[in-house]
Amino acid sequence: MTDTPPDWVLIEAAKRSEWTLITTDEMRKRYWTYNPTFHALCDMIQKYEQPPVDRKLLCAREADRLGRLKTEHSEWIAIRAIELWEEGFGRD
Repeated sequence: MTDTPPDWVLIEAAKRSEWTLITTDEMRKRYWTYNPTFHALCDMIQKYEQPPVDRKLLCAREADRLGRLKTEHSEWIAIRAIELWEEGFGRD
């Protein structure tokens, strides 16, 4: 891989490396210069894993899907998305 990986990859690799106080700019520098292990970890994450999906987006998609089954309008969908969020929909 010749490009710097997306931020989600850098962030996930930093979490697994137990780096807590580091910016994404610093992660990019470490990817290319300081740490070949971090570089390899990022490459493996990018190759074999999918980016995480935001729970808010999951809730909105589910509410939209449920709303299509009803004849109500978009206000119901927005309300249902908030309810799904509060109910914990999409948590691991």
